[in-house]
Amino acid sequence: MKIRKIVLVFLGLTVLSGCAQMPPDTDERLGQFTAASSFNVRNLEYQKSNQTSSFTKGKSCYEVNLYTLAYISGPKDNLLQRAMDDAIRNGQNQGIDGDLLVNARIERKTEYEESGNIFVVKKRFECVFVEGDLVKIEANN
Repeated sequence: MKIRKIVLVFLGLTVLSGCAQMPPDTDERLGQFTAASSFNVRNLEYQKSNQTSSFTKGKSCYEVNLYTLAYISGPKDNLLQRAMDDAIRNGQNQGIDGDLLVNARIERKTEYEESGNIFVVKKRFECVFVEGDLVKIEANN
């Protein structure tokens, strides 16, 4: 009887120690860029497309475990670069003639996705979002 209590206490402590672990650290390269600035660039002349709107947005995500935040699937490196490329491609697919994002906003957010009617399965995604105006640089002659 005494051994049974000791085993139950040991088992209980093992279960509790598993729940008290911290989520894993994040160590990600967000991207590489040809040019980037958080200030207004002097003498940068660009034109918005002749289209009615030049606004575009893109994102890049990877799935993590809902409770431990452990990586499950998806691209884990260069998320910012992937999101920016996605925004540029999305704008070009809308017919916007441009290859440079200006007035860009970059955010990192968590998204959730639910599937199933009876047994609802919830998935968690860590995402980087990029949105801005897709423009074309004017050539100075």
